[in-house]
Amino acid sequence: MFKKAQSGLSGAFINIMIATIIGVGIAIPVVIDTTNNSSITGMTRTILTYLPLLMGVVLLVAVAVLVR
Repeated sequence: MFKKAQSGLSGAFINIMIATIIGVGIAIPVVIDTTNNSSITGMTRTILTYLPLLMGVVLLVAVAVLVR
């Protein structure tokens, strides 16, 4: 009776873990490196500096929602 719900939950957990690994291992370092090597200044650079933090928060919230 609960097989479908369990497989859906485990599938969602695996997807979130893959997204977390890709986000933390690839996306965040690429954004940081691109921001550091760019010639952007001022408010735009400040906003881009916060982008990796926001990506990390989104990944953390996704994991927290799944665990809850």
